[in-house]
Amino acid sequence: MITEEDVIPILKELIKIKTENPPGNTIGAVNYIKGIFEKFGIETKIQNYAEERANVIAHYGDSDETVILTGHLDTVPSGDETKWKYPPFAAEEHEGRIYGRGSTDMKGADAAFIAILIALKKNDIKLKKKIIFLGTSDEEIGMDGAVAAKQEGIMKGCEFVLVGEPTELQVGIAEKGTFWVKVKVYGESAHGSTPHLGISAIEGATILIPKMKEVIPDFIHEIMGKSTLNIGKISGGTLINVVPEYCEFRCDYRLVADNLREGVRSKIKEIIDDFNKTGPARAEIEMIHEVPAIELIREDEVVKKLKKKAIDLGREKIIGLNYGTDGAMLIPDYNVPFVIMGPGKLDQLHVTDEYTEKQEVIDYANLVYDTLVETYSE
Repeated sequence: MITEEDVIPILKELIKIKTENPPGNTIGAVNYIKGIFEKFGIETKIQNYAEERANVIAHYGDSDETVILTGHLDTVPSGDETKWKYPPFAAEEHEGRIYGRGSTDMKGADAAFIAILIALKKNDIKLKKKIIFLGTSDEEIGMDGAVAAKQEGIMKGCEFVLVGEPTELQVGIAEKGTFWVKVKVYGESAHGSTPHLGISAIEGATILIPKMKEVIPDFIHEIMGKSTLNIGKISGGTLINVVPEYCEFRCDYRLVADNLREGVRSKIKEIIDDFNKTGPARAEIEMIHEVPAIELIREDEVVKKLKKKAIDLGREKIIGLNYGTDGAMLIPDYNVPFVIMGPGKLDQLHVTDEYTEKQEVIDYANLVYDTLVETYSE
């Protein structure tokens, strides 16, 4: 059994190590984790892939067939620290809650995974699979760490991936894909007193923005519902008395199935082509970020056991995630079974005074440990 003493001190130390992204420096965290594993004789390596950024990869067992437990080490910034009741990097504990940036997203799961590998080693558990812990960087911005790990072959021989993102210990079997588009609108400047002599790029943008909503697919996913659009940023113009010659806005589409992506791309291009034919302003599009939607394609024994254990804890609901995870970088091309499941309340993502329930982290560590032992013991 994994106890509080096995996992909570690790969580607190991880919270105390700043890994805000930006700037995304995770070297302190990966060195700390490497030091813990090496103390117990667990083989560990650091994958440096960018300045001040690295992944940490540890494994238990010798099989060519692997199971990956993955969590990211970077966090979003803490913001104005004076607004926090408890300092964001102090890892203070109050009434069963551990407070701090990253406590929910997602150092609770990271600490659990570390404790799991140590428990397997200490108990000399013989498994048919090699268990890999992959601690990534840059998940909050671009998922470059997961991409680097995949490019180095982390998925070779992999038969199951557990992504420890916070789900309140509910079993997640799908996540939305991300499709970000920048729309750039060009006009012609003129004096604000004679707007008829210019072409307003901002007015052009106001014509296009409602049309972007028409692109949202009608398809309704049985777990995640409909795809969505958020127009999250708009900028344009220079002065109030100048007809704006340039305006841009950014569209954040979240797609519930990856086969919707090309249709969305095609419809946006159609809208822009029509806009440019009718004038007078003109526009162009730039794809700035794409992350595929993923969905569990088959239920292996490990998935069934995780579902049962979640139900035993009162988490009967099977969920899909509205946000993206490193799983979207690892799973495509391999189509291995996966589950997204971890400690932490969904309303604690990226908030001031972020916290995680101590007992939930302990429960998660034991749930995953027991599942691995029951599923893969020789």
